[in-house]
Amino acid sequence: MLKHIDPLLNAELLFALQNMGHGDRLAIVDANFPAKSHAKNHFVSLTGVDASAVLASLLKHFPLDAFTEVPMWIMAEDGSEVPTEAARDFMRVKDSSEESEHQSILLDRQDFYVATRECQLVISTNDMRPYACMILQKGVIFD
Repeated sequence: MLKHIDPLLNAELLFALQNMGHGDRLAIVDANFPAKSHAKNHFVSLTGVDASAVLASLLKHFPLDAFTEVPMWIMAEDGSEVPTEAARDFMRVKDSSEESEHQSILLDRQDFYVATRECQLVISTNDMRPYACMILQKGVIFD
């Protein structure tokens, strides 16, 4: 056990995060997403948690990319520009974190599936909310 590290961030997840570099992407996906088949390098399953809890925990340690206009993509219903309940929750979590200055955009479900195949890490959750999936692009730490 380590001090000041959220127990949600297990050793397997911390290892995968540490091995990511600037510009690498990770996906946090819901229970219905085919996570293992979309994972390029690392797949981590976190049972008993929703995607919002994972996002809140990650954003304490994971810098979003300041060198890109949009470092956060959230799955949307196909053809819809209206954020889902999960998307609104993800935006609220990001906006209440140290990463609040970064933008997020909605990405159609099919485009999200394609984009996930390029992620270095896919984190599967037990989130049962529809479209409770997002992609984050890793930035650099300046301090």
